Amino acid sequence: MKLLEIKELLQAKVLWGEEFLDIDVSNACGADLMSDILADNKFNAILLTGLTHRQIIQTTVMGDFAAIVFVRGKVPPEDVIELAKAEKLPLLTTSFPLYESCGILYKAGLGQDRVNGEASDRSSRGDSESPEAMRLTYDIVGNDFNSAGKAAEQAKRVLKQIGIDSGVIRKVSVAAYEAEMNIVIHAYKGKLIFSITPRYIELIAEDEGPGIPDIEKAMQEGYSTAPDRIRELGFGAGMGLPNMKKFSDFFEIDSELGKGTKVRMVINL
Repeated sequence: MKLLEIKELLQAKVLWGEEFLDIDVSNACGADLMSDILADNKFNAILLTGLTHRQIIQTTVMGDFAAIVFVRGKVPPEDVIELAKAEKLPLLTTSFPLYESCGILYKAGLGQDRVNGEASDRSSRGDSESPEAMRLTYDIVGNDFNSAGKAAEQAKRVLKQIGIDSGVIRKVSVAAYEAEMNIVIHAYKGKLIFSITPRYIELIAEDEGPGIPDIEKAMQEGYSTAPDRIRELGFGAGMGLPNMKKFSDFFEIDSELGKGTKVRMVINL
């Protein structure tokens, strides 16, 4: 289905990206929680959401969505639109609510021919860093939501430039973005360290912060200690660590109260 047809079905207005209305779209995701958006594994899909802050652009880019349709008549601020322009991400807005928008598109056939496929099972590796590794390091500042997501985005661009498989890039991007947001939300500062080898990509997220009192509880889906102001942004749904593990072939976490947390993830190539 063309984006133009989606625009017409939803009686939507184009906020930016008229020149992209001829792109093909095969599916859609409707969500107002960042972790739900990142966990969606559809390709060549549009995102329908009511979230309009800057992080929705970063999240959409990490998830490789083709466009955003803001529901309930929502229109993002100008700086968000400018960020979308830089990413060449079309933006539309419709007066329909999220539920009805999804229903209209599904009834019209969008996503009904989707074939579910499982990624090939590869053995997890806990190898130490290879001497052939390319290393990328990014500093993350706690509570800096204006810069949040930029490290994961920059790493994603590097992976594209060196020809890493798109499926692997998506897994690394989602894991990295969730890790980066965890540092921004919960820690004082931290680092994302990528080691890219011929066999796998290792991602280490290390922070200085309060630490995790109960790792087992923190790994449970839905468990969160994020304050209300974070939840209002669409974060803090308790899916950060579970998503990081879900998109990794090898996952380990260590935390010390009063000092910080270190998460190590390996994604096989």
